[in-house]
Amino acid sequence: MNIEKPYLLLFFGLMLFLGVSNLMDHRVQHDFPYAYLASDAFQQQTRADGIADAGNYRNEPFYIVKGFKDVIGYYPPLIHHLGILMHFATGIPAYDTAYFMVFFSAILAAFVMYIIIKSYNKNIAILSLPLSILIFSDKSYIGFVWGHWASITGQLFLICVFWSIVRFEMAKSEVILGIFMGALALAHTSELVYGIAFVGLYGVWLLSNKKLNTKFFKKTAIAAAIAIVISIYSLYIFYNSFMVVNPYEFEVSKDWGGTPIFEITDFHLLLAFMAIGLIAGFLMIKKIDVPVLAGIFMLLVGYTNYIGFGIRAFQPRLFWPIYFSIFFGIGLYTLIKYIPLNSKTILAFCLSIFFVLAISNVIFIPNIPTYSKLSNQGIMDSWHWQMFQWISKNTEIDSKIYFFYGDIYGQDAILRNSKRLHVQVIPDDFIAALQNRTVKRAYWTEAPADHGAGFPYFKSFLNIGLHLREDTNYWLLQPQPPYIDICKFDYLVFDRATRQEALAQYNLIIANQMIKKGAQPVFQNEVSIVLKNGNVGGDCIEEGTF
Repeated sequence: MNIEKPYLLLFFGLMLFLGVSNLMDHRVQHDFPYAYLASDAFQQQTRADGIADAGNYRNEPFYIVKGFKDVIGYYPPLIHHLGILMHFATGIPAYDTAYFMVFFSAILAAFVMYIIIKSYNKNIAILSLPLSILIFSDKSYIGFVWGHWASITGQLFLICVFWSIVRFEMAKSEVILGIFMGALALAHTSELVYGIAFVGLYGVWLLSNKKLNTKFFKKTAIAAAIAIVISIYSLYIFYNSFMVVNPYEFEVSKDWGGTPIFEITDFHLLLAFMAIGLIAGFLMIKKIDVPVLAGIFMLLVGYTNYIGFGIRAFQPRLFWPIYFSIFFGIGLYTLIKYIPLNSKTILAFCLSIFFVLAISNVIFIPNIPTYSKLSNQGIMDSWHWQMFQWISKNTEIDSKIYFFYGDIYGQDAILRNSKRLHVQVIPDDFIAALQNRTVKRAYWTEAPADHGAGFPYFKSFLNIGLHLREDTNYWLLQPQPPYIDICKFDYLVFDRATRQEALAQYNLIIANQMIKKGAQPVFQNEVSIVLKNGNVGGDCIEEGTF
């Protein structure tokens, strides 16, 4: 009996359960963005919403880029488009479908790697599969809940590039390689660099084995041409925006700005099997070349932070359990291949199931890394979501929104859910004013936005300008943090419930002073109050002490 397909189906279900189902409270649809734990996750969610609203990605949603309405859509859009397509197909909110597609991409990556390894040895592939569960361990899970969605999707297509190399002798395989390389450019540019480097590495490997021929060069040239056709628009924008604002600089980074980093030692006891597999992999490399080369390559990529590639080297570590699964599989296979049994495949399935149970934490084994169960509502709640929805649907499109202190607003991309030009008070100045018992008309204020590409726009055909560098007199591009007059804003948002009651009370004191000057409450619930300024640009608040 062939048990491979049922086993793979069960494993797929297990990955869904451990990865996205537990996190999303076993529901496919939620009343608000659920289980979003950091600003970058909301950055992805609000961009997907904006693209869905516009029906295209010609321009960035203006509320992401400080109100500029001509900024070119510059972010690699693949993950957003995948989520939007699922949104329109199912009617499920885009904040749920985009999130699901990130997990689905990761699970697909594990299965593509399984297919790659199986093309060399089925038993090794079966034994390698359990390690992939560790993409949902604590050090990798942050890639999902903290918003590294583009990198996760990019790494799926990077693994697809590995598969294309496995099938490179197949007719028209260059077309497949070209499509996947183009997809890399539309998913995450860092992984495109890794993909190009790996194709070059494989060419060197063929040369060292005297297998390099003109056919390889011809097919890679065709693949490159296809990839360029697919991605030239996106790459042109990237080159004239991201590369201008953030040109490559030699940078040695030992940490990821406070983000947890997957270290090789996090595999604990499993390192013993992986070490055996690495040694055996070197001995078997001529028979199992692509997955072994890919594993070694991605190990080295994960440490390029020490040779000048900065924090981008850390993102591939999120998928180390998938890249290194080949070594885990070879290591186990090396230990069992000499056992005198008629069917090594049955033994491989039994051992694979054992490690699936162990890594899934069903069977406890000391010093075995396991997946991390995470079930968390996240930063957003139903009351704030009601407020954001009200603003986005009931205020004028050119309204300016001022957010006073709120516990969740430190993850500032959440404010983009207002879908309006927005700023927020800087907590330090807000707290200082509270301590001085003063109500002011101007507070230190920041205008959070996605500055990474410099707000690119077309000045003329193929001529890209950068608002960030050219519009230095624009009021929201002044040196930060400036004092900004709150009376310039059409709507002001006050949280009436915070972790520190004094801050909530100060919010209400300011709101009441504005109401005395004619501001009107237009929305309120258990958490938030929205005031409409009745005297925009005029005297809208009574300053003084309390």
